Amino acid sequence: MGGVGLLFLLVTLGTLVSSLTGLGGGTLILAGLLVVYPPELALPLHAFTQLSANGLRVGVHHKTVHWKVVLAYGILMLPAAWAGAKIFDLINPTWLKLIVGVFILISILPLKVKPSGEPTLRTFSILGAFSGFLGIFVGAVGPMVTPFFNRLKLNRDGNIATKSAGQLLLQTSKIIAFGGAAGINFLTLKEHIGILIVGTLIGVGISIPLSRKISDQKFDLIVNIMLGVIALKILFEGCSELLLMYK
Repeated sequence: MGGVGLLFLLVTLGTLVSSLTGLGGGTLILAGLLVVYPPELALPLHAFTQLSANGLRVGVHHKTVHWKVVLAYGILMLPAAWAGAKIFDLINPTWLKLIVGVFILISILPLKVKPSGEPTLRTFSILGAFSGFLGIFVGAVGPMVTPFFNRLKLNRDGNIATKSAGQLLLQTSKIIAFGGAAGINFLTLKEHIGILIVGTLIGVGISIPLSRKISDQKFDLIVNIMLGVIALKILFEGCSELLLMYK
C-alpha cells in the first residue's frame, strides 16, 4: 500500500504540474512509476497516464489548439517510436533505469541557452521524430520540447493546449509502438492501467482549484527537490545493480 500511495501522490502532483505549465509533470509521474514498477513496465504504463491527462486538457481547451503545429509535430512520430520500440527489449532494464535517472536530473537543471524566434513547422516535424524515438526509452520528453513550444506566439491557454495536443499524439504513438513493435500485452496490465488513469484524472480535477492557491515558483521548487531525490534513488539502485552484474 505504501508504494501505491506514493504512486498516487506523485501522479497527482505530476498532473498538477502539467496542468499549470502544459508539460513537465510527466517526469514526476515517471519517477513515481519507477518507485513501484521496473523500468520495462514503468515506461509503457507512463504513456497511459499522460494520454489520459493530455486528452482531458485537449478536450477542455480544443478551441485554442494550434493544429498545424500539432500535425507537423506528429507526422514522423509513429515511425520513430516504432523504431525505438523494436530495440526496446534488447536494452538491459538496469541501463534503462540509469538512462531515465540521468534524464530526470538533466530535466531539472536550468536551461542556459534560450534560442529566439518562432520555430518552423519543419522544426516541429524533426522534434516530433526525436520525441517519438527518445520517448520510448526516457518516457517524459517534456523538458526537451517545452522551449520550442514556448517560442510560439500563443497566449497561455493556447500554449498549454497545443503542447497537450502534441503530447496526446506522442503517447498514442508510444502505446501503438509498445504494443506492436515491442510486443507488450497491455490486456494483462489493464488493472494497473485503470488505477493510473483514475489517479491521473483525479489529479487534473483537483488541479483547477489548487492552481489558484500555489505560485508556480514555489511549486516548481518543491517538485524539483522531489525529482532530484527520486532521481538519485533510481541512479543508486541502477549503479548497485550494475556492480552486482559485473562483480
